[in-house]
Amino acid sequence: MFKKIWSLFKTQPELVSPLTDSVAASALPPVTAIPPRLSRSRRKKKKSEADWISAPQEPTTAELLLGLPSEYKVLNDLLVTNPKSRSGYSQIDHVVIGPRAIFVIETRNLTTGEIRGGRREANWSVSSSRVKMYNPLMQHRAHVEAIQAHLGDYKRVRLVSMVTFTNRCRISVDPAVRYVNSDEMIIYDHELVETIQRKTERLETELPETLYQEQDTQAIWNMLNTVNSTDHQIRADHMAKAKGIK
Repeated sequence: MFKKIWSLFKTQPELVSPLTDSVAASALPPVTAIPPRLSRSRRKKKKSEADWISAPQEPTTAELLLGLPSEYKVLNDLLVTNPKSRSGYSQIDHVVIGPRAIFVIETRNLTTGEIRGGRREANWSVSSSRVKMYNPLMQHRAHVEAIQAHLGDYKRVRLVSMVTFTNRCRISVDPAVRYVNSDEMIIYDHELVETIQRKTERLETELPETLYQEQDTQAIWNMLNTVNSTDHQIRADHMAKAKGIK
């Protein structure tokens, strides 16, 4: 009798939890809890609206010069022969031919720091760098001379040397080179167009007879455009030699 009762207990099915519809927890091995997986929206930071809108790009110097009146003729990125240069060429960023003068422009893309130096000092300091900067006006004189050498019958025209820096840095140099009465100037790039026009007006009051007509400014433009080297290999060789010199 006892054996029959015991056999009934052996054949009885395993207990099932009424809440989980699974095998009772006591009959299962322990299971390690797994933390819930973060959703994609929580794992990846959402981009704000500002991230999708690109910051406005500052205009280039060539674009700024488009704001000059039509009597000014502009040439950008010239490469002209210069026997005094180690590479045999001089590269000039911009040349503006006006009714009173030719403006030879060098652009510097220094973005931070305070620039200090005197007009006659060979080396200038930049607060954001331990390396001294060679006086950009002295360096730019070679470019001005290279342009003058290619002017033909217009060699007596007034040449004005200009070096521009971005307004993200601070210019603390000799005040004499910050005013339009000088033929060598250090200015911010956003001052360029206004400074050219103010310099022209000043020259008009000083020497009213030195006015170049439309045919004169066009002739100078044609002359400089003709001597400008656009050969890719020559330009590449010049850049390689210039980097080696630096």
